[in-house]
Amino acid sequence: MKTRSIARRFARFACGLERVDSEVKTAADRAMLDTLGVMLAGGAHPSVRALAEVTTRGEGKATLATGGRADPEGAALVNGTAAHVWDFDDTSYTGIMHGSAVVLPAAMALAQETGSGADALRRAFVAGSEVAYTLADICTHAHYFDGWWSTVTFGLTGATAAAGHLLELDEDAMTSAIGLATAATGGGKAVLGTDAKPLLVGETARRAVTLARAAGAGLTGPEDAFEDSRGFLKLLNRGVAVEAELETIGKRWRLCDPGLLFKTSPVCSAALAAIEQMNELMAELGASVNEVAGVHAEVPKLVHESLVFPNPATPQEMQFSLPYALACAAIHGRVRFEDLAPGAVSPQMSSLMARVSVKRAPDLSTEAMRAKYPESIRLTLTLSDGRSATGFCGVARGMPERPLSDAELLEKFHAAGAYAGVSLPQIDIADFDPVVVFEQAVGEAGS
Repeated sequence: MKTRSIARRFARFACGLERVDSEVKTAADRAMLDTLGVMLAGGAHPSVRALAEVTTRGEGKATLATGGRADPEGAALVNGTAAHVWDFDDTSYTGIMHGSAVVLPAAMALAQETGSGADALRRAFVAGSEVAYTLADICTHAHYFDGWWSTVTFGLTGATAAAGHLLELDEDAMTSAIGLATAATGGGKAVLGTDAKPLLVGETARRAVTLARAAGAGLTGPEDAFEDSRGFLKLLNRGVAVEAELETIGKRWRLCDPGLLFKTSPVCSAALAAIEQMNELMAELGASVNEVAGVHAEVPKLVHESLVFPNPATPQEMQFSLPYALACAAIHGRVRFEDLAPGAVSPQMSSLMARVSVKRAPDLSTEAMRAKYPESIRLTLTLSDGRSATGFCGVARGMPERPLSDAELLEKFHAAGAYAGVSLPQIDIADFDPVVVFEQAVGEAGS
């Protein structure tokens, strides 16, 4: 029997996680609360409601963000889609990915079916997140820049580990589950700007539940799904593998180091520094939106490859448009939920977007800058009277280096709930049950 494969090492960690230290608990609870909030807001999104209508049948024990219940597979699909549909969920820079939106819906749906408590759900969430983020570090950012959509390519393995933890798979079955997930994974960044992006997050969460169940029923998967010459690392990562990162799982907790970005606007994280810098320059110049004559943005490679729609025509494209984010910042100070609706591109916004120029800056794209400031921006704002100002934002508010406080996370949570028609009492992030909070919120939304 193999004992040193990557799949088995991940399985051993996921099966053996019996307790979570206080620092990791705090990080996990913050991530789960933030994901629950955006999931609630996502339940009010028309595309998520349409998906729930055509994909969920009958009754089950798992709660849907759209209201009602379904089996865990159906709930993972709908709630995973809801968690990512606004692109308001957290981001990890280990793999430039959205881990929580995949891992939590799969784990929470099974926790409801199995009757697992908050502690078990948290352990599953931590296990799945750490597997996904460690895999990301093994593969390096080269995976993302080759065009793979790391949210699903790493997320499927992590979510399957979380599901297997709740199903109490033994090490052999967990190894098979992870092998199945690894062999089944795929997904390219061509999804950006389409409904495929949130939908495939939900589909990945659903598949994780199914694959963990299959392994629990005795179906086997390839233990060498990563290392095989026809496996993940060769086919999806050009053979690149920093296997030393595997030795750190369970020692360096990636939920804490490097930590997660919690977003302040429902757009691609690559736009957050730009929104913040636009606000600062407008304030510095004492400018009104009617005075904006031109905006020149210099961005690193990651931002340039992420924000790919200069003239967005759909809400999905708006979330990946730097000119649109800057126009919203000039008018409203941020991007709001209502700015991501069909027809939201007003003549005023179109006029502002036409005054934005974007250039990829080599000095912002070096390895050193990418490590320190992955989604930075250098912005120059010029006004109609000729005055101008230039500023640099390397780290947006909400990044691990500039974290949101618990109070700010709760404010975001309640604002997302309010958008979905939910009003909840104050929640103690240090002591809450995600399933209870979610069931109460969805029940109130449907009342």
